[in-house]
Amino acid sequence: MTTAFVPGAELARLLHGHVAPVLAARGLPYTAALVGPGSDVLGFDDVTSTDHDWGPRLQVLLTPEDHATHAAALHEELRHRLPEEVGGWTTRAAAPASDGTRGPGSGGPGTPVEHRVDVLTLDTLLTRVLGDVRPPLSTADWLVVPQQRLLSLTAGVVLHDDLGLERVRAELAAYPQDVWLYQQASAWSAIGEDAHLAPRAGMAGDDLGSRLVTARVCRTAVLLAFLQARRYAPYDKWLGTAFRRLPAAADLAGPLDATLAAADWRTRQRALGEVLVALLRAHNALDVTPPVPERTVPFHTRPFAVVEAESVADLLLAAVTEPSVRSLGRRRLIGGVDLVTQSTALSTDVTRGAALRSLYA
Repeated sequence: MTTAFVPGAELARLLHGHVAPVLAARGLPYTAALVGPGSDVLGFDDVTSTDHDWGPRLQVLLTPEDHATHAAALHEELRHRLPEEVGGWTTRAAAPASDGTRGPGSGGPGTPVEHRVDVLTLDTLLTRVLGDVRPPLSTADWLVVPQQRLLSLTAGVVLHDDLGLERVRAELAAYPQDVWLYQQASAWSAIGEDAHLAPRAGMAGDDLGSRLVTARVCRTAVLLAFLQARRYAPYDKWLGTAFRRLPAAADLAGPLDATLAAADWRTRQRALGEVLVALLRAHNALDVTPPVPERTVPFHTRPFAVVEAESVADLLLAAVTEPSVRSLGRRRLIGGVDLVTQSTALSTDVTRGAALRSLYA
């Protein structure tokens, strides 16, 4: 019989119900949470997610002193105290595969449970998710941490918190005002640099090139929609799913779908124009700059309809007051790491922070 799917966040709550008494018996202050990488943290998990790195799991955080004294013994005690399943799903994890992932485990009744309760310190958890940055973040720190990682720390569930994880999450819940303005300005600048390239490629007979550039502009537009909503964008696997949950999707999803489905460059650019004008309306609704015209305009003498994206970028930069952010605005805008690169390897490598910060020196 197939086990009914239960979201990972709910399994974490059920598992915590069995872990909490063990911690209480030891008299340990602790934090219990489900954060970090994983579709279950974002609430996007489904039956397909259950084949690896999924199941009843938690991070349990102890103070550094308690971790040194109790972590190994606590892990072992949980092996013998945890039930074999919660919510109908096994609490056992298989040994790591060659790629480091762990599928569901097996074991005879009454044998110890190789569980997914990670016993950590708060600092260890933050290192895993953020790398070498810690609140309060500098301007460069905000820009080198991919939004997926900020989201993975501020999403999920915190089930008990003696050690201050919620305080850290609150500090990282949204970009500071001037970093937020800079990120939007950079997205508008990227749109301004790219939007006219797609119709030019199409006019030259390169429909594939037109489609590829259009897709890049659409991705930037979606990232901008997240910024306008003051929400972090997930990495690309879940970008469309999360985008359709934004209020802005009511105005943007249809034109975006039409843009990416268009069979010729003229139809494509008309649909993209609708996307960009909708973003201009959303920009004006933010009331962070003087109003901008909500229209497309010709690109020089060519029959390409674009928006005055660079003007929007300039207005956003003019609203910045933080000196470190204003300094970045004096050079060509590159934006945060999500706009600089789509490399999954780079976005998941927490050791590259120092190298990436040199982009914003």
